[in-house]
Amino acid sequence: MLFGLACEGPTDQVTIENILCGYFQNPDLDQDITELQPPFDETDQKHGDGGWPILLKYLASARFRDDVLNTEFVILQIDSDIAHKIPVDHQDSEGNELSAGSLMANIRGKLIESIDNGELDFYQTYATKIIFSICVHSLECWLVAHHAEQTAIHNCFEVLKTAINSNLVRVAKKRKNYDTLSQPFLDRKNIDAVAEKDPSFRAFIQSLEIIQDQVRN
Repeated sequence: MLFGLACEGPTDQVTIENILCGYFQNPDLDQDITELQPPFDETDQKHGDGGWPILLKYLASARFRDDVLNTEFVILQIDSDIAHKIPVDHQDSEGNELSAGSLMANIRGKLIESIDNGELDFYQTYATKIIFSICVHSLECWLVAHHAEQTAIHNCFEVLKTAINSNLVRVAKKRKNYDTLSQPFLDRKNIDAVAEKDPSFRAFIQSLEIIQDQVRN
């Protein structure tokens, strides 16, 4: 597989899939994407358990190391709203919320720590194959940046509900709903527009820029 997705849940996976297809302007790219965590069972067409605690455990596992070796690129997605649970610093010494860049750096460090807990220096050895997708503060904020007039970083699930016509698609934590909600990302111009608005989305897109020649070759 070209891309493997290790995310908090299936709704995050399908959104990332649409972003990849749109960014690389290849609607058939989904055939080269596999869902690693939560794993997808082809037999019963169901996903395994998700959530950030299971994601961190997966990063330290032999399964993750095998997945990295057998996939060109592994994308690690996690929402920053769980930073205090991981735990990583999400406020400065005066109790102010960290900038998006600082918060993403702290979470990235924690993810790398989890990887190296499984095998010392594994991340350093395979860093060019591992891409971080850290959403501030949730992946719904990326969807808000497209669907709503104003961007948001707090309570984005609720904000998204107010921005979407429920007669067209319901905002619900289901894969098929998020597939519909993220369909606009199949168009590269919508990706570029959201990258201008949202710093954590922009950071992910910049990571894709680094590898785009390898993907197209």
